[in-house]
Amino acid sequence: MATFNDRAPRTFNMRASRAMLAACLFYAAFGGLIQWFPIWLIEERGFTGEQLGLVISLAGIGRIVAGPLTSAWADGRKDRRAPIQLLAAISLLALGALWFSSLFSVTFAFAFAIEVTFWAMIAFLEAALLRLCRPHEIPNYGLARGLASLAFVVGNVATGMLVDWLGNVGIWWWLALTTAGLLGASVTMAAEPVNRVAQPPFGQRLADGLAMVKRPEFALLMFGCGLIQAGHQFYYIFGTKLWIDELGISATLAGWIFAFGVIVEALFLMLVAPRIEHVRPSTLMVIGGVGALLRWALMASAPGLPLLIALQALHAMSFACTFLGAMRGIQQLWGDDRTPTAQMMFMALATAPAQALSSWIAGRVFDTGVGSQGYLAMLAPVAVGTLLVVILWRRPEPQPVAA
Repeated sequence: MATFNDRAPRTFNMRASRAMLAACLFYAAFGGLIQWFPIWLIEERGFTGEQLGLVISLAGIGRIVAGPLTSAWADGRKDRRAPIQLLAAISLLALGALWFSSLFSVTFAFAFAIEVTFWAMIAFLEAALLRLCRPHEIPNYGLARGLASLAFVVGNVATGMLVDWLGNVGIWWWLALTTAGLLGASVTMAAEPVNRVAQPPFGQRLADGLAMVKRPEFALLMFGCGLIQAGHQFYYIFGTKLWIDELGISATLAGWIFAFGVIVEALFLMLVAPRIEHVRPSTLMVIGGVGALLRWALMASAPGLPLLIALQALHAMSFACTFLGAMRGIQQLWGDDRTPTAQMMFMALATAPAQALSSWIAGRVFDTGVGSQGYLAMLAPVAVGTLLVVILWRRPEPQPVAA
């Protein structure tokens, strides 16, 4: 039976809306980065598939080091916006440097920096949305995260249209403009001062963050979801290029096909996620792992255009279920105060190395010329990750740890 509070009108949350704007601008930029930036490096800077896989792999290794350091640094700031602003500024400067770079080594270095800083921002932006968005206010987390996913679609499709219109230079312009917008939005976010009675030294904050991995439930969540998500790397890096080359479609249509999967993801987060809050996070993770195994096995069959489009709907399982399960699981384990640090540990110590290895494998496999059969290489990490989240699912429901 509905209570009075259930029927009460929802109030508008300005602080959450500003965080949502920053998240939308980030994912609009990310939509250009994750699918089109590899094409820019191949076509405009002469990267081979192996070199591209290498820079993304090294960036993943870089995040293993940079993530805990950034998290420990952020824990010592008096404003929770600080890491978002710092990482956005570094990303924008690196993009500017890429415009003028012609030497391969210089381009490699700045591409590495962009891959590190962009991925590092995810943890802080997601933590801000989880912290500021309340279930009975507008926007709630499902709405905010769903709109951010739609912004990813806009970035993906808009970049493809720019490529058809301007050529590959459109990729750089989209990334530069949206990253500048993100930096501006991060400045306009409401200040979130952190009041601490006693501030531990940097080394202690770093050690405390790394010690979180000792909790078995968190370790299973981290490495299980990290491996499932890493299975997307062949798709992210080479999927669009393979569609254009093998199916002979335009960049705009390839962008729309990629976007369809994200639209399904957004609809899941906005319409389904708020209605399944009773479902255990580990159950969502298992569904995500099974969906990923099915998706990449079928993608390896070089599907025609109709089946390819249909398979994109599995993004709601392989990505959205895994992502939602991980975010809710982290929040359940650590609460508001420690969730940003826990998310950075997840990104740095599990997601980053798994993606680094998968990216390197994807690049090597792509250079062999096997085409869509390269998706088969992604089944191994996904299978291991699914096994880990099944083990987590079989454990009792975890209880939060006090900050």
